[in-house]
Amino acid sequence: MSKFAEVVVNIPSVRGVFHYEIPENLRELISLGQFVTVPFGSHTVQGVVISFSESSPVTETKLIINLIDPLPVITPQQIELARIMCSDTHNSMASIISLFLPTGLATQSDILYSVNDLEDLSPVSDSQRRFITLLQKRGKLRGRQIDRALPNREWRRIIQPLIRKGIISTQSILPPPRIRPKFIRVAQLIVKPEIAWADMNNLGNRTNTLARRQKALQFLIKNPEAVNVSWIYADSGCNLGDLQVLADRELIALFETEIWRDPVSDINPVLETPPELTGAQMEVWNKIQNGFQEIEKDGSILPFLIHGVTGSGKTEIYLKAVDLALQHGKSAIVMVPEISLTPQTVRRFLARFPGQVGLVHSRLSIGEQFDTWRRARAGKLKIIIGPRSALFIPLPDLGVIVVDEFHDQSYYQQESPCYDAVQASASYALLAHAVCIVGSATPPVTTIFHASTNPVKDSNKLLQRKN
Repeated sequence: MSKFAEVVVNIPSVRGVFHYEIPENLRELISLGQFVTVPFGSHTVQGVVISFSESSPVTETKLIINLIDPLPVITPQQIELARIMCSDTHNSMASIISLFLPTGLATQSDILYSVNDLEDLSPVSDSQRRFITLLQKRGKLRGRQIDRALPNREWRRIIQPLIRKGIISTQSILPPPRIRPKFIRVAQLIVKPEIAWADMNNLGNRTNTLARRQKALQFLIKNPEAVNVSWIYADSGCNLGDLQVLADRELIALFETEIWRDPVSDINPVLETPPELTGAQMEVWNKIQNGFQEIEKDGSILPFLIHGVTGSGKTEIYLKAVDLALQHGKSAIVMVPEISLTPQTVRRFLARFPGQVGLVHSRLSIGEQFDTWRRARAGKLKIIIGPRSALFIPLPDLGVIVVDEFHDQSYYQQESPCYDAVQASASYALLAHAVCIVGSATPPVTTIFHASTNPVKDSNKLLQRKN
């Protein structure tokens, strides 16, 4: 195993990568794309491993502290995509890699401030005294917490004399992620139903208490699988104390289980029979099918352009391309402008590929986004639908990337880090040996021209969207 790792630290303003030594206890566990904690100056920060080496250009290297997640957070192909995007956009590698991490997982290093127990706090200014009073009242606080408590105050400059005098102590910390898996309490019958029925009249002395516990036990007899306790409460009127009594009698088990926060669980799919392709659609589809075959032979092809007005059947071509990718054991990303992310579009994919579709967009909770990201990473989802952020979900074995209405300006991220998701999609497809399909009712004239040129050798020319 390699002795050193190149790590991109989670500080967007810092450019470059840093070499760290891999401790012996992690060398069998660490892999590309691993999320780690590392020392950086006087701080502890997060980072992503992007490469390994047997030697380091640095004479003295610090040790990686630990792994944050047992599974990689970014795939090797995504690491290469991040390098390309970094080169194309002149953003730091750290800021680009932040695009691949789900909201709430990455955290920034912070300083924890506390007041030492000193009798004489004089002389201090009024501003310094307000800061000391805040800490005495609320206890130890992180810098970001103080920012909220003392907005628009230059408190960091004001307290420097207090730190030098030993009145205020500081400690570098790395706050935990804001997001984590969700668990619920469940109950399950653990004895044969006849044993539960035999004990039904021995569950309490008071009539009301006995009735509640009996109804709860009867509910679990009828539902032998683990059941959310809230369902039992609603059906029987019992409470946690009643269930605990049943557990103490070794009739049921009470435990916690993880649940997925799934944004598509409440969406009803649109059941339909796939329509017959028209002559024009069949011509397009035959070319895309040939593209899949070319990839198997040569490894990569340029993007396909579908030029069709709304209602012309582009979505049916997308569905068939995704289906073909899945038949080959691959996965798919379907990108749409956020304004076009209608339930109608999602329902069509859910109907065609039940149980395989994940949805991401900015209006979802961070818990829903996190669980979709984790399910995709684990291979439990084969298709991700969403706006430009869908491109960064770590799907294994990517087979096709669809960019619908690729002319839309929402595929440009205007805020830092700036990037063009359409160009990034083409680069990603080449890296993953996947088919890239871009569709538009109004593609730029330059795109139509280059698409008609035979052969088109430059995907940048093909996808040029600024006339």
